[in-house]
Amino acid sequence: MSSKAWKAETETKYSSSSSYSWSDLPAELLGLILRKVPFVDTIRCKAVCSSWRSAATQSQAQSHSIQSTPWLMLPSDQEGDFTTSRFFNLAEKKVYKMKDVFGAFGDDVWCVGSCHGWLVMLDDEANPVIFNPFSRVHIQLPLIPVEFFNPIDRSKFAQIKKDFISKAILFADPSHSNNFGVVVMIYGTLSSLAFCKQGDTTWTNFVGENRGYYDIICHDNRLYALRYNCSVEVWEFQSALPTKISSIEPTTTLKHVDGNLPRDKVSTQLYLVKTSSDFLIIQRTIGNFVNAEGDVVDESYLLSSSDTQPLVCPYRTKLFCVYKLDLSKKMLVKVESLKDQVVFLGGNQSMSLSSHDFSECVSNAIYFTDDRWSEMDVDYLYGGHDFGLFNLDDEEIRPIYYSDLEKFDPPPFWITPNPW
Repeated sequence: MSSKAWKAETETKYSSSSSYSWSDLPAELLGLILRKVPFVDTIRCKAVCSSWRSAATQSQAQSHSIQSTPWLMLPSDQEGDFTTSRFFNLAEKKVYKMKDVFGAFGDDVWCVGSCHGWLVMLDDEANPVIFNPFSRVHIQLPLIPVEFFNPIDRSKFAQIKKDFISKAILFADPSHSNNFGVVVMIYGTLSSLAFCKQGDTTWTNFVGENRGYYDIICHDNRLYALRYNCSVEVWEFQSALPTKISSIEPTTTLKHVDGNLPRDKVSTQLYLVKTSSDFLIIQRTIGNFVNAEGDVVDESYLLSSSDTQPLVCPYRTKLFCVYKLDLSKKMLVKVESLKDQVVFLGGNQSMSLSSHDFSECVSNAIYFTDDRWSEMDVDYLYGGHDFGLFNLDDEEIRPIYYSDLEKFDPPPFWITPNPW
């Protein structure tokens, strides 16, 4: 139907009567509206009636994306209602609450990845599952074989599951493709990679991997894996097994960049990020013990002759440094500014957005969450707390969500809302 004919039909239909049902609104008009409204309004639209839900679904099938700023998934309601999940909308600076989101998976759900609006989780029995908390659709995955880890009794795996998978990503969006799969980065003496495609009954180790990984991302149907030596492996999924097609090995290495942060008092974490034009390697420097004044201190500082209890000095992120991976010269080049780019790091698939498209985000900044899994439960007073915004302009860290809590269990997680 031409636009003129559709307009004439619509005007005739709705001018003939002063009262009509909103459910009769043309699907074409609803589709145009839904492409312009925020994510929250899309969810509300789906709940109006079956015809609106159908129109929303059809609109999404045509657009293949929801333009939304990432939300911060927070622990359950702190007022004792553990069935209520909370999501902090970064754009609106508002917390949305949803009831019984994770109830089907037990009381001790642990998230190990976030990608395309889906979470990769381990339920309270350590069974892997991918789950969309907004549509409530979940897809069960096969059990991860115990032999992939250091020798361990399967019955004990659920108790210590936080120590075995450092990150998981999807290499397609299950909302739009049945040809999706999951890649996990497994802890060990040196971390390794394993994958499972839709329909598989078991997990498969990567063949030809070098082991020892910091981060993994998917871009253009390829997996990019950042290794400890800052090399980047590139894998394809065109055949039954992942195939390594190249390895980018920079001739330069990262150095300790801040003399005010003694090497023996800090830890580092690396992330791989694809922007619109470049691959970035981002170095995160974390003070192992940080006092109330923000100073990185030695562990011996925690005890003094005058104190009967050790001081509480949680680990905290102190600095980020950004490097561009020059593919032609195979060099790492220090980047002083991200310009209009905004980066989101943590347990999620590392991602970059443009502040021109998402004006509510601070440009030239890194939004980060706590992914120091091995220390989440070292102290009952803190863990999951290390999240905020790092601005490259002044190298200051600012809060993104205000809370009096020092213990966030489970830790906050970035997720890009997807209602499908």
